[in-house]
Amino acid sequence: MDWEVRLNRKAEFDEDGSNHYFTTAMLATIVLSVLMILVCFLFKDGVINLLHPTAGALPYVHAYSTYLFMCFPIATILGVLCQFIRVDGQPNFASGVIIVANIINIVLDYLFLCVLHMGIEGASLAMLIGYAVGFLCTLKYHFDAKRTFRFVLSKLKFGHFISSTIEIIKIGLPGASMGFFNVLLIYIMNLIVGGVLGELGLDIFNVCMVALLIISILIMGFAETLSSIVPIYYSQNDFYNLNHIVRNSIIITMACSVIFTAFLLVYPDGLLMFFKLHNMPNDGLVENAIRLYSLAFIPMAFSTMLLFYYEGIERTVESGIITIISEFLGPLIFTYLLYPYIGITSVWISFLLGFILSIVVVAIYVRIIERNDSEYYGLFFIRKGLIDKTRNYTLESKNDGAKSEMFNHLESLNVDGSSIETLGNILDTVFDSNDGNVHVEILLIDYGDKIIINMKDEGKREVMKDIEKSFSEDNIKVSEVLGFNNIEYVINRS
Repeated sequence: MDWEVRLNRKAEFDEDGSNHYFTTAMLATIVLSVLMILVCFLFKDGVINLLHPTAGALPYVHAYSTYLFMCFPIATILGVLCQFIRVDGQPNFASGVIIVANIINIVLDYLFLCVLHMGIEGASLAMLIGYAVGFLCTLKYHFDAKRTFRFVLSKLKFGHFISSTIEIIKIGLPGASMGFFNVLLIYIMNLIVGGVLGELGLDIFNVCMVALLIISILIMGFAETLSSIVPIYYSQNDFYNLNHIVRNSIIITMACSVIFTAFLLVYPDGLLMFFKLHNMPNDGLVENAIRLYSLAFIPMAFSTMLLFYYEGIERTVESGIITIISEFLGPLIFTYLLYPYIGITSVWISFLLGFILSIVVVAIYVRIIERNDSEYYGLFFIRKGLIDKTRNYTLESKNDGAKSEMFNHLESLNVDGSSIETLGNILDTVFDSNDGNVHVEILLIDYGDKIIINMKDEGKREVMKDIEKSFSEDNIKVSEVLGFNNIEYVINRS
């Protein structure tokens, strides 16, 4: 994703490169959004016909599409911008904007539909207004002095813009293409279940899709948070904290998936009652379909986390494997192979097998890479040996005992006294300039020929500039990442 590219540049202390990718990403989003709305309005009938609406539904589709098409560019730009706001240290504001947009949508849905009786067109208008208000709310961010994103249009060359856009698309394509493959898969599956079971099959499949949407909201929320953090820790080789974050994210998402799956296995009528479909004919067929389909949620959680993790570390092939197999090829392959033996049941179980296949294939691919590249190991591409050479410290004051522990460790690595003294002066400056009202997270990695000490704090941003000037002769770099002041001190040993 484009914000992941920018995070990597920030973590690498490349402020100009970071702003360049921010500018490129936003301009590319605007251009694609304009093209999207032009295609929708110029070829409106063709777009609608692709969905094959019934004759009865066609008037409603036309009524809903006008404001829906207008909403596309606003929602797209808003979504991308909110991701940048999130990784710029304002996650609550980014989430608040999306929440406000959806609350307005829901309230206006009731007003337009139930009070003003505007019909389906009113629902479409409500969505447009909701996202437009959300977009206006982001203006607060643009006038925020603390923001680190800056447009650099004057430095943007056309050729560089095109090459950077291609790089962004390449990295973010697997995640962005999930929606495309999912829509295509749903379209094909609708043809299959509709042809075999008629309207009943379509109702069952739609209920299954809604169940997937419900659990996906939780999974995507955790996955997108992970994709905002992973680029920072991975680029700094902080595999100790990275393992902790990934492990906790997987545990949480898996727990949510297991609970939701267990609920549908035990009480599938609970979902049917919500949609007032609990009195559908062939109850046994319907309940069996929901139970089998719900089994896919557990491997889906793991594969989705892997997908966004790989995007965060810019492993495009691996994320592409998961997207293509889990969202398209896997379910189709297993439906085709199993249909002669178990009939329409193959559709419900194919999603489970598709997600499992995507995990197996990417695991095999990673294993092949390991044999050719001995630097990394495991599904998460951890660099060998660095965890044992990594130390993490948290200082809550300039006299914290962890500070002495860190200095003792540096002495055991035969670091010269002047370098240790410089580090102590940097830390004292941070605490003194913030009146002691700050704590510092420190990552220390021994690379053999050099030792890199990364320090993060939530104190005053102007302190970083003072440190950069005061220690200009030392190997000091500063940046702002995820709302934290980020200081890197390099001790060369060669």
